[in-house]
Amino acid sequence: MPHAENGSMVQPTVNGEKSSSQFIAHVTSYPAVADSLDAIENNPYGKKGIELATEGYNKVVAPVVPYAQRPYGYVAPYVQKADELADGGLTRVDKKFPIVKQDTEKIKGTILDLAFMPLRMASEGKDYLLSTYSNEYKKCGGNGYLAGGKAFITTGLVVTSDSLSWLADYLNQKKEQGKEFAKEKKDAAKEKTGN
Repeated sequence: MPHAENGSMVQPTVNGEKSSSQFIAHVTSYPAVADSLDAIENNPYGKKGIELATEGYNKVVAPVVPYAQRPYGYVAPYVQKADELADGGLTRVDKKFPIVKQDTEKIKGTILDLAFMPLRMASEGKDYLLSTYSNEYKKCGGNGYLAGGKAFITTGLVVTSDSLSWLADYLNQKKEQGKEFAKEKKDAAKEKTGN
């Protein structure tokens, strides 16, 4: 489903009438929202809820609408401005969190990946420690407490060495990024001053 773009927004139907709200059109253009609305419309309980809401609207609100036209005329500019501000807020959300424009399945996958990341990392860490210990135990040669103790100590040393190596790589990468950032700022300052 294409995301809301200026001039190409699909106007959703609200109680059988076309909505003139940019905000509603923008929200319903999100794939997750559109899929949710489709699921509600295709669910028997959702259908019944929509029918009851429409029936209530037709019996209670629709007869009063003609009488509310004149007062609405006074607040219409404010409602339109609020609609524009809300749509602008959604546009900022689009820029800040581009995932909202992705397919529903991709959003669900991303959320599940983030939710299970601590478990996955703990499992990977456990596997790393056990495989390192196993390798060190084999290198120590023999069975028993002495070989197990040596393997335990050397596993600690190997893990510490690997951790420090990873930290050094990370800090070197950040150092290079810092140098590039400082150089860009220095060049920008030189261009500003004309030197």
